Parts: sequence; structure tokens; C-alpha cells
Amino acid sequence: MGLLKVILIDDEPILCDELKCLLENSGEVEVVGIGHNGEDAIALVDKLEVDAVFLDIQMPVMNGMDAARVLSSRPRKPFIVFVTAFNNFAVDAFQVDAVDYILKPFDESDIERVLKKLRARLTPKPTTPPRPFLKKVLAETGDRLEVIDVAQVEYFQAENRQIFIRTLTGKRYEIRNRLHELEEALDPADFFRCHRNFIVNVNQIGQLANWFNRGYLLIMSPSKEEIPVGRVYAARLKMYLPL
Repeated sequence: MGLLKVILIDDEPILCDELKCLLENSGEVEVVGIGHNGEDAIALVDKLEVDAVFLDIQMPVMNGMDAARVLSSRPRKPFIVFVTAFNNFAVDAFQVDAVDYILKPFDESDIERVLKKLRARLTPKPTTPPRPFLKKVLAETGDRLEVIDVAQVEYFQAENRQIFIRTLTGKRYEIRNRLHELEEALDPADFFRCHRNFIVNVNQIGQLANWFNRGYLLIMSPSKEEIPVGRVYAARLKMYLPL
């Protein structure tokens, strides 16, 4: 894969220069254009071959979010990376399928993270058959084992060396699997190990709440259970929710 062709859109020229320097120092990026508002972004994408747009949000003339909505409708839409001083646009970023959401001031680690995500998106997927993921678990109900579809599981919980599931209907069962085995066997597109004691069904995350020490709580649906995101797992949350 050759150099990533990107454009930078920010109404602060100094920040554009700083971002350009960090990107080009990576050795993986060619900055092919710079603009200062949303209309510039659209014009440059229409004019140039662009893999990704690094886009500020709060700008004059047309803001970055409106520009991203326009660009997302293009037949060959570029990848969007928001670069902003505000952290309250995460839901909007998710709706336009942004690759990442960088908060100012940014540094080399932010750029490295974004480039890793862009490479993953641009790298052709292997044609080998996908491995089968776990579809059902056996739940203990007295002297019988009940077959439960994993899509009906809200979360898995480790408690006192036992593993339990809570279903969407509110029932709680003990199962014989171990949490690390489940983490390997479940489809990572649908299940997220958020804590050493929890794996959650990401399709059942109803709300996200701030917790102490810059942590998060996942508020599950329909149970309204609050499940913590452990510090070592917090970075992976960005794979499911743009933070």
C-alpha cells in the first residue's frame, strides 16, 4: 500500500501545520490539500484523489459535521477523522461512520492510533473463510441444560468463579464456559470484553455514562444495568463507539 493521500481542514492554520508535520513525519501520509472550512473540504475531495479527510468541526461558512454528511453520500467517500477541541459530537461522528475522533491538543500517539485504523480499513480483507463463531450456549436449569442463542444474551458475568448470563428477557443462568473462552469464541463484532468480569452484547448498549478517573459505564438495554469499562479495556471501546 502506498502513501495515504489526505487533506486537512481546519480554520486555524497553525494547527493545520502541526497536524501536517505529525502526519508526514510518520512516513505513511501525503498531505495533498489544506482547507479552512467545510466547503473547502467538499471542493478538495471533488478535485483530488483523497483517502481520508482530517476535519475540524467548529468552522465558519460550513462546519465539519455538515461537510462530513455531504461527503458520506459520495460514491467514493473518503474516510473521515474528526479533529476537534470539543468532546460532545461523538454521537454525530458515529452517524457519519467516522474512523476516529481526535481531541485537541493531539500528539503522536493520537496520529499513530488513527493511522492504524486507516490502514485496517484500506487493507484488503483476506479471502480465507471466516471462522465460525459461537452461536449458542448451554445454561443450567436444574437437572437440564437449556440452549440459549447468544444474540439473546445481554451480558456475560464472572462472579465467585462462576459464569452467568443475563438474557434480554431478564433471566439469569449459570453456564459452564469460562470468560476468556467466551471472549475467543464470540463474534467480536457483537461482543466486547469491557471488564475482567464482563462481556457485553454491544447491540444492547443503551447509553454511555462517564465514570470516575475518565472511565465509562455502559448502561445496558433493556435491563438498565450499569456495567463498568475497565481501564485496560477502555481503548478498545473506541472500536465500537467513537469517543
